Parts: sequence; structure tokens; C-alpha cells
Amino acid sequence: MRAAIGTQTIFKAILIFTLIFVAFITVAINYNKAYKLKNETINIFEKYEGINLQNNKTINIVNNYLRNNGYNSQGNCDINNKEYGIADLNSTKLDNSNQKYYYCISSEKIDNKVFYNIKIFSKFNIPFLGDIFTFRITGRTKGVKYFNKNQLIK
Repeated sequence: MRAAIGTQTIFKAILIFTLIFVAFITVAINYNKAYKLKNETINIFEKYEGINLQNNKTINIVNNYLRNNGYNSQGNCDINNKEYGIADLNSTKLDNSNQKYYYCISSEKIDNKVFYNIKIFSKFNIPFLGDIFTFRITGRTKGVKYFNKNQLIK
């Protein structure tokens, strides 16, 4: 009765446990990196007081930051909630057609402040299996003082 569980069964159990553990660690690392990128993006928006649609300095700085940190995840923006996305990290053009974006931005004016909602994407990628699914990580800036209508995204 002692030899009922063989070496092969124990080896399979250890292998399954190892795969589950590696998948968990991979998700945790990817999620952590995406939160760090989202938080820094929000900090940039707050530091440069949001977006000026005539001069997209903020978007250019965010694009450079994401590009320099190896960010390459894409996802869909919610067009119904008036989210606009950046389809190319080398461009500052905001777009809301139905395609993949690196990050999404929407804005709303409350009283005399503008709030920006930012959405960053993170892929769950397992070697040999590829991309399993994409996480959406959202954040909101603190209120930025409202100067003119060029701060609001369409």
C-alpha cells in the first residue's frame, strides 16, 4: 500500500505546482510593472497640468517615458465613454477610431478643475503559449486647474 503513489505521479504533481507558481509570479510582475507605468503617467499629467490640445507636450513626454521603459501592450478604448487613444508612441495624435491603442485618455470638467482618466494595458504572456489575455489598469488624476477648452479632450 505504501507504493500506491508512484514516482511518476509525484513528478506530475510537482510539475503542475511549478507551472502554477510560475504563472502566478509572471502575472504579479507584469501587473506591478503596469501599475508603475500607470502611476508615472498620472504623475506626468499632473505635473504638466494636463493636456493642451494645441501643444501636446504632455503626451510627447508620456510617449517617451513608455517607449523608454519597453512598454508595448495594446488594447481597445471605450468609444462610448469618449476615450481617446494613442495608436503610435511616436505620434501625439489622439484618435478614437476602432483600433488598438497603447493607452487611453478621457477628461471631464467638474467645477473649475479637469480630471483625466487614464487606461494602460498589460499582457499576460506565457512562453510557448503566447499572450493569454490583456489586463486594463485605470487611474485618475487629481484635479488640474481649468484654464481653457483646449485642456478637455473633445
